[in-house]
Amino acid sequence: MATIRITTTLEEQMIVLTALRPMLGQVVSVSKIADAAKLNKNRVRFILVDLVDTGQIKRVPVRLFNNRYIRYKYELEG
Repeated sequence: MATIRITTTLEEQMIVLTALRPMLGQVVSVSKIADAAKLNKNRVRFILVDLVDTGQIKRVPVRLFNNRYIRYKYELEG
């Protein structure tokens, strides 16, 4: 089976971190973060995953609507 690999740049990660700082501790959607960062919301979704994987931010589930729709808040690590 083929594997799709999306790589994000350090510059994109810094843009998302800068846009995310005022929203820390709040429950926000990925599209709201994307609007603040002025990036595509699908791209921001992958950038957030990379930031969580590298330990720069922590994704905390806040509201569970169903198994596929979960609302998160983001916190800075360290």
